[in-house]
Amino acid sequence: MKVIALDGPAGSGKSTIAGMLAEKIGFLHADSGAIYRTLTLASMQKLGAGNSPQDFGELFQKAVLDPDQLGIQVVLADGKQSNRIGQADVGREIRTPEVTSRIRFIADNVPCRNTVNRLLREFAEQTGVVADGRDMGTVVFPDTPNKFFLEASVEVRARRRYEEMLGQGSSSQSLAEIERDIARRDQEDRSRAVGALRKADDAILIDTSDLSRDGVLSRILAHIQYRF
Repeated sequence: MKVIALDGPAGSGKSTIAGMLAEKIGFLHADSGAIYRTLTLASMQKLGAGNSPQDFGELFQKAVLDPDQLGIQVVLADGKQSNRIGQADVGREIRTPEVTSRIRFIADNVPCRNTVNRLLREFAEQTGVVADGRDMGTVVFPDTPNKFFLEASVEVRARRRYEEMLGQGSSSQSLAEIERDIARRDQEDRSRAVGALRKADDAILIDTSDLSRDGVLSRILAHIQYRF
C-alpha cells in the first residue's frame, strides 16, 4: 500500500495540493469527502431527505442505520475513483445542495466514519493514493511514512477564500466574516469527539502562508522523491 497523507485545517490548500501531487506522481487523489457524500445520499435514499437538513438529522439519529449495509462501494474505474451505491456511479448526484447540507450528520457519526475509513483503506489497496482530510495521518493511515500537515494563518486562509469568492463573482461575505467562520471551524475541527484535526507526531509540517501552490508541491516532492 502506497499512501501519502495530507492533513490540515480548512483553507490550508490540502485538497488542491493533493490533486496536484497525485497527478504529478501518477497516484490517485482519494476523495474522502466524496465517500461521505455517497454515504449521505445512501442514507437519504433509505430514510428520506426530510423537509430540511435538521429533519433529516433527526431521522438519521433515530434510525440507527448500519452504514455497512447501505451498499456503498469505492472502486477504481477508468483510472479514477468511482463512488457507487450498489452498482450505480453517483458522482453527480452527491454534489447537490441537498446532500451538502446533510453531510455533517454523517461525518460526526462514529459508525459512518469507521465505514468511510475502511473504504479508503480498501481503495488504497488497489492503487497508490494521496489522501487529504483531518485525520488521514492519525487515524486512517497511521502507518504510512509519508505524512504531511499543511497549515496557514487564519488571516491568510480567509483572504484566499475571499479572493476565490470575488473571482467567482460572489461577495456574500466580508473578509472579517470569513475570518470568524474559519476560526470557528478550526475550533470545531480540533475539538471533535471523532476525527479531530491533529498533526501526527511524525508528520512534516508545512506552513503554506507564504508559499505558492507550486512551492508547497516542491517541498512535498523533495521529501518523498527518494521513496518512490
